[in-house]
This record gives sequence, C-alpha cells and structure tokens, in this order.
Amino acid sequence: TIKNLAFGVGGTLPFLALVVWGWGDWTTFFANPARVGLIILTLSGAIAYAFSGSSSFGIGRREDPASRWIFIPLIIIAIAFAWLPPHFDRLDRWSIDDNTVRYLGLIITAIGGFVRVATVFELGHRFSIFVAVQPDHRLKTDGFYRFVRHPSYLGALLAMAGWALVFRSVIGLLLTAAMCVPIIARIRAEEDFLVREFGDQYRAYQQRTRWRLFPFIY
Repeated sequence: TIKNLAFGVGGTLPFLALVVWGWGDWTTFFANPARVGLIILTLSGAIAYAFSGSSSFGIGRREDPASRWIFIPLIIIAIAFAWLPPHFDRLDRWSIDDNTVRYLGLIITAIGGFVRVATVFELGHRFSIFVAVQPDHRLKTDGFYRFVRHPSYLGALLAMAGWALVFRSVIGLLLTAAMCVPIIARIRAEEDFLVREFGDQYRAYQQRTRWRLFPFIY
C-alpha cells in the first residue's frame, strides 16, 4: 500500500503542477469549480490506487520487455496533455465556446476514472505497468472484462477526453486521439503475450468478448 501510494501520488503531483503551470496562475486556476473538481478527482484516484493491491512495477514470473518502448510516446503525450489544454484555455484559443462543456467533461472524467480504478482493483496484484504475468496469475474475464478486453485503457481514454473538455480544449481531444496509437500498440503486444501464456483459454475469451477497447468499434 505504501509503495502504491508513493507511486500513485508521486506521479500525480508533478503532473498536476504542470497543469497549473500551463494555466499560469494558481489563484485563477482554482477559481473555477470544474477545474477544482478535476484536481479532486485526480488525487482521489491516485489515493484509491494505493489500496488496489497492484504490483505496480512487478514483472512477476514472466514479462515482455519488447513492449517497453511504448512508455516513450505515452510520457511525451502525457506531458503535452498536462500543459497545453490549460494553457490554451487561459488564452481562449482552440477552445470549445461553451462553458457548460466543462461540467460535461467533469462527469466523463469521473466515469472514466472510475472504470480505470475499478479495473485495477479487479486485477489486484495482477495489475502492473509492464506487460507481465504475476505468480499464480489467472485470466480475468468477468466484471468489466466481460464487455471489452481492455477496460482499463478505455477508462483512461474516457478520463482523458473528459479532462480535455474541462479545459474546453480541441488540442486535448486531439491528444486523446493520438494516445490511442500507443495504446492500441500496447493492446496488440499484450494480446500476443497472453495468447502465448494462456493459449486456447485466451483465444476462447477473445471469441466471447469480441471488442478490444471500444464497444461496437474496435
């Protein structure tokens, strides 16, 4: 729990600092209720993660190191995503001209964040940032995994889209779309790895749960 708290909160605070820096002023940033709600949701998710039982950096009994390259574009997009939407929101450029969209975005962020955190709890010690299987690893096919094969990534993308809307950001939505590229590459690497690990059991799951990420789309 302590390790996960350090990982979750320690990774979130610099991200949030970059967000406020992108806006440019602490006082006016926290003057908007939607932005305050966004910060509260983000910190709540990071704290909740501490109690998920995740192995965090665990490579378990087997890992696919070839997929680690994916962290490079993920980090680059995350940094741009933290700074650009609040910055352009402050300048009122590349913005969706409707203040109510902020609260719609907050709701979408809450839904996406819940799905993301809930799936981490469902996996428990089996969840790692690496493509790996842990000791006594069992295939997860129920809960959110009944509907799509990678609900954790779906939750993350929903949260990103909601986050972009809180800042009325067209650029944020484009970065969310860009994030789909490394995530889909990660999904393909994971599924190849899981087929090698679980064989026919995973292939049967693929047949039962057709959609990888977006229901009725992909």
